[in-house]
Amino acid sequence: MRNFTFRKLKSTDLPLVRRWLDAPHVKAWWPDAERHVAMMLDDLNSAGVDMNIVSLIDHPFAFVVDYNANAYGQPQYADLPPGARAMDSFVGDSAFMGQGHASGYLSARVRDLRMKHSMIAVAPNTKDIHAINIYNQAGFKKRRLATARDGSLVQVMTHL
Repeated sequence: MRNFTFRKLKSTDLPLVRRWLDAPHVKAWWPDAERHVAMMLDDLNSAGVDMNIVSLIDHPFAFVVDYNANAYGQPQYADLPPGARAMDSFVGDSAFMGQGHASGYLSARVRDLRMKHSMIAVAPNTKDIHAINIYNQAGFKKRRLATARDGSLVQVMTHL
């Protein structure tokens, strides 16, 4: 069992997150880094959005955010019950890829969230087979295919 730590995102973390968003492995699924950083800045003080930097042995390597799945009118989450939590994440530091860290920290984060929420949901792009496999390893089960607001087809997965 690895000891992942989750620290609230601060404005001083945004240059690091920006560098991660520019990395090819992140940019493929999180395009438009400027828009994402602006959204993060807007959400820094939002009570409904919980953004965290994930670290292992004091080395930050990933970003994870969770929020009320029903709060933003996202069509992929329209059928989820009240109180469901949606999650998005990426490994920013490529040196931490391919070692089981992603499924490890996602499992740890889900354990924390499940203390307060009955369902956690994710919706990776159907073309992102790697992410779907990682979420599956972290205990998420396929729920349904859905079209996201941007028109992309996503695999809605839930952890009950």
